[in-house]
Amino acid sequence: MQIGNIHIGSAQSAKPPALTLGAAYNLWDNLVSRYDVIMATQFYLNYVHDPDFRIILEQGLTMVLEQQVNELEKELDKYKIPLPERPPKSVRFDSEANIISDEHVFDRLFKGIQGFVDSHIDAIRTTIYNDPVRELFVKFLKKELDVYNQLCKYGKLKGWILVAPIVNF
Repeated sequence: MQIGNIHIGSAQSAKPPALTLGAAYNLWDNLVSRYDVIMATQFYLNYVHDPDFRIILEQGLTMVLEQQVNELEKELDKYKIPLPERPPKSVRFDSEANIISDEHVFDRLFKGIQGFVDSHIDAIRTTIYNDPVRELFVKFLKKELDVYNQLCKYGKLKGWILVAPIVNF
């Protein structure tokens, strides 16, 4: 007996899990995006001087990006979709030059998270057929919003977020 993507009974009568082309693209594109962000974050870590900000970036790598990469790779494997090439394990080099400031790295990170929020919403909106895949994107969106909220607070504390002037009417 087959109910959606859940099968009860013998394996011979099981249908492989179904996935639309759009959902497959969303999974693959989200994985590629995370690979890119991992590489960029590793690159920027070479320039970050603020110890608290360094911890935030490192936790973002291990507790958010790498965990989500593992989940996306697992989903793509489940549907037998070829994985894109993984980025290098690390992008480390000695950087004595102060050509990139912590504030610039924060700005890149902040705007990147804003883009990911849009990307997650689009993936949720277009992944209609496969409930578990859509729920994965909902989970990613919730995590992204939580990280964004924390970054807003940190950026205001450091004075790294440009605040529009307050106008009294």
